Amino acid sequence: MERLSYEKFLVYLRQFQSKLQKDFNEDLKRFNLTSTYIGIFLLLNEEPDGYSMSELSRLNSVDNALMTRNIKELEKINYIYRNRENESQRKYHICLTETGKKVAKELKELLQKRQQEFLNSFTKEEKEILEQAIDIIFQKFVLTIKEENNA
Repeated sequence: MERLSYEKFLVYLRQFQSKLQKDFNEDLKRFNLTSTYIGIFLLLNEEPDGYSMSELSRLNSVDNALMTRNIKELEKINYIYRNRENESQRKYHICLTETGKKVAKELKELLQKRQQEFLNSFTKEEKEILEQAIDIIFQKFVLTIKEENNA
């Protein structure tokens, strides 16, 4: 078996990500969503008190202008709301509505289903190797992000 170069790996990774995104976007049509919004739902689902706009932007690695547009779209379809803090009307956290919470739950289930479909073609040993590799990549990525934020 040919050894995969870093360059080819990046190309294949991008193709893989693109296919997953296309397939997932098909799943999301029934929610009037695209994969662009997934990070917002997953983050807000884990944080009942919500996040500020700047926190959501930072955690999703998108600029504030794009996050603002995304939030406005999600507000229009009643998936999120702005929870104003008592001491200031200017400060608020973005939170999921009850409808948004239901959608977030379904999105999480969809992601798990897609993941399971993908992993079904792997042997137990391959799954363990893949999990270890993903853990290593994730740890290095998080470390790099932390270093960039502290610089």
